[in-house]
Amino acid sequence: MSLSQTSTWTRILPPLWTHLRSFPLLTLLLSSLFSQCSQSKAVFAHFMVANTKTYNLATWKADIALAQSASIDAFALNAGYGMPHTALALADAFTAAEELNFKLLFSLDYSGSGFWPKDRVVDILAEYTPREAYFRHTDGRALVTTFEGFQAAGDWGDIKRVVANRTANATDTDNAGGDGCCFFIPDWTSVGPRRAGSVPSIDGLMSWDAWPNGSHDMNTTEDTEWMSVLNGRPYIMPVSPWFYTNLKRFDKNWVWRGDDLWYDRWQQVLELDPEYVEILTWNDYGESHYIGPLVEGAISILGDAGAPFDYVRDMPHDGWRVMLPYLIAQFKANSEEERTEVEIEEEVLSVWYRLSHAEACGDGKTTGNSESQHQTLMDPGEVLEDKVFYSALLEAGADVRVSIGGDNQSVEWTDVPSSGRGVYHGSVAMGQRTGEVVVTLEREGAFLAQMKGRSIETECPGNLTNWNAWVGNATGVRQNRPSGDGSGGGEGDESASVLAVQAWIGGVALGLALAVLFSTCA
Repeated sequence: MSLSQTSTWTRILPPLWTHLRSFPLLTLLLSSLFSQCSQSKAVFAHFMVANTKTYNLATWKADIALAQSASIDAFALNAGYGMPHTALALADAFTAAEELNFKLLFSLDYSGSGFWPKDRVVDILAEYTPREAYFRHTDGRALVTTFEGFQAAGDWGDIKRVVANRTANATDTDNAGGDGCCFFIPDWTSVGPRRAGSVPSIDGLMSWDAWPNGSHDMNTTEDTEWMSVLNGRPYIMPVSPWFYTNLKRFDKNWVWRGDDLWYDRWQQVLELDPEYVEILTWNDYGESHYIGPLVEGAISILGDAGAPFDYVRDMPHDGWRVMLPYLIAQFKANSEEERTEVEIEEEVLSVWYRLSHAEACGDGKTTGNSESQHQTLMDPGEVLEDKVFYSALLEAGADVRVSIGGDNQSVEWTDVPSSGRGVYHGSVAMGQRTGEVVVTLEREGAFLAQMKGRSIETECPGNLTNWNAWVGNATGVRQNRPSGDGSGGGEGDESASVLAVQAWIGGVALGLALAVLFSTCA
């Protein structure tokens, strides 16, 4: 399936899908058939296999189901060399993914527990890339990434050839490009775009530059530098909501600016329109940028790594996932017009903030910026703002109020979608206020949604500031959605004639869609 064929399909699909979604069995069939084709755009979530020592098949299935509900296409499995539980973890992961029609790919970690020998890379890719659950680029090759490992850059020409030969009978390589096995998109951020882009074996590049320097907001300067050396080849753009780490074992204790980052970065994805996006991360609890659930056995990594206190327990980040179906659909849309027409299944509110003011407790010797990254060190309170941040996915405008400790204020949106429909964003300073945080949305004086969050306190565990974010969310009441939004709420039963027209449109749409599908996937 070529890029042009994929583009044809994505132009036809959105207008048909509005009608097809009224026919669940037909849409399930269509989705299943289309999933057998490679997609031209995809969103991955970086997944730390090191944090799965207590996982079983059921745990993997639970995480995959959550990722699917957020429209994430695949987990990029960060696998370090020599970890004793990796073999069992990968076996369970691929079994679960195949049962749930989900995709996985490798992000081989060369910086963590050990350097990957070339022969072991060949073995693991030969074993898993032919699997049904392995994610493939549009040319049919299995997509492989790394976390660092530039010192092994010279291995990859041989790795691709050897794995292609070993898997020739297990996969169809007729359309797999010159190397057969692997579409190789490494993350070699440490050496910069020019050195990384000069390696002949790469098919694209990924960057780990997902956080801004100091007190600046995130921009796309690094992204455009990486993209400029690729000459049209794919770029995996990193997106992350937060960064705080305090792990003595790894000599890590710093913050990078989060604050508006989750909102800003998705707007930058729409601006740059890369082929792939990778969310950093699903479950890296040690660096506080997890968007997945808090799995009890997995968060023990903090104690093993020498954290002075548990800065993850009772600090959920699930609220950062609630808008992903909409944001990812916008990213995959084929035009600006299609982006404005992406369906809003439910109006939702997402809120995040820290649980104490920067000056309330000791800073734990945490720095803003990292000396290991050759950055100028700052106080963490200069990097992170004492604010409550809020985003809402809305069919139309709404008023927002933020209460801290009962001090209720009407506040403004700092970012509003141009059409009036989409993601709104804003923030408000905590000031000296403490107590329970409540964020309320109203539309034309009527209640829409309310998020009641944890209190902002004057005390901290061990008198150490937790620089991690607490994230909450709420869903809007459907009876207060604007009329004519396509939600089908509240105007009585549809007439038989309307249903008949819908059925006719659905049948025609399905026929056209299947014709395109079979011709492009042939």
